[in-house]
Amino acid sequence: MGKIQNYINSISNNRTRTALNNILGSNWPEVSKTLFEYGNGEIGTASGGGLSPAIWSNCPRGLMVVDPTAGHFLGDNFHQWLADGYGYQLVGTNGTCVQVAAQKDGVVRLTTGATDNDEAAIATGNDAGGLIKADATTDWWFEARLKVNQGNVAKGYFVGLAEETGVAADLFADDTMVMKVIDTIGFQVLAATDVAAYWQTTMALTGGARVAINTNVATPSTSAYVKLGMKSVSGTVIFFVDGAQVATTVASSATNFPLDQVMEVCFGIKTGKAAAITMDIDWWYAAQLR
Repeated sequence: MGKIQNYINSISNNRTRTALNNILGSNWPEVSKTLFEYGNGEIGTASGGGLSPAIWSNCPRGLMVVDPTAGHFLGDNFHQWLADGYGYQLVGTNGTCVQVAAQKDGVVRLTTGATDNDEAAIATGNDAGGLIKADATTDWWFEARLKVNQGNVAKGYFVGLAEETGVAADLFADDTMVMKVIDTIGFQVLAATDVAAYWQTTMALTGGARVAINTNVATPSTSAYVKLGMKSVSGTVIFFVDGAQVATTVASSATNFPLDQVMEVCFGIKTGKAAAITMDIDWWYAAQLR
């Protein structure tokens, strides 16, 4: 039965494990082929435009789609964009988010205003509902594919999970490009001046402090898409860039980890000059076991 069955056998929740085995029954070869396999046996490739196997190969996402007993698997490929009326809220002074023309796979462009310190963010829901609970035991997954369009200029970016209701008019605290201290975990770029900056892994806990877990995991490219992802296995969050694991992980017991907080998917940008900053988002997906 392979890796998926081994993963199911490792699930500590007896009800979830039993339900998944009942779904598989004696038809595992066909279920596996239909829901999980592609080409060499795994959906996607590390360097390709789809999901990264290193993140998703142990996620029963196909089962989640057909039976919420397993958990939930949600995402958006942005073939349709209706902003606030389509499951997202757009915040930030003068910010816009529109569909990019002539993109068969669906891309939206998040853009700040052209005034110094303008910012823009989109978040799923941005109300009392969330998507991922960062607890110490329930596995979860996240990945997004995006492109930033500015080089060595003053700017701020955030990609990842953020506190539901916490993404308001200002995701970033001030013109130093420091983000507000709300429950978050993901990736950031912070450059208060026109200098080279790097994607960093980051986390914060409301009432605590923001922590840069790894200060240099990738250099932002203005010409190529990057895939930024995370997965939590038994309370330890592992980070990935283009399907390759980042060396530093973080445990849910760490200081300023957003433990037991329910968060939503969030993309945020801020300009440090009187010029618009943009981010093109191809897709995102997230999942969590029940």
